[in-house]
Amino acid sequence: MLDMRRITLKAARINAGFSQNEAANELSKYFGIKVSRQRISFYEKHPEETPIGWGDAFAKLYEWPRDGINFAPESTLSY
Repeated sequence: MLDMRRITLKAARINAGFSQNEAANELSKYFGIKVSRQRISFYEKHPEETPIGWGDAFAKLYEWPRDGINFAPESTLSY
């Protein structure tokens, strides 16, 4: 059976050893535009707002499969 568990964008960043500032600096180089730490924070808090191109960039930077990062909103279900 295929394991479909995914990690959060924040977990992917932490696993890769980046602070939000470091990720912002690297993504600034990648995109050729200024990326703020606040933008990284926003996408970590609102993963469903992450554009596809940004998702690809995060996956490449964090060396984690894009399909292994959860870009869906957090569940509000209670168990």
